[in-house]
Amino acid sequence: MAVKTQKKSGSSSMFGESISDKIRKRAQELFEKRGSNPGDALSDWLEAEKQIKSELRK
Repeated sequence: MAVKTQKKSGSSSMFGESISDKIRKRAQELFEKRGSNPGDALSDWLEAEKQIKSELRK
């Protein structure tokens, strides 16, 4: 029996969640932290990406 795997676009991870998933979750946390006011999604994403990449370098 063949096992089919689905690759997520953007980034991949052998175990656990992908980098994109981590960034998405962090961006959501930043959005909620600033009061869930719309209009700054790009800033939230870029800050989350910066934080996650910094954590991964450690």
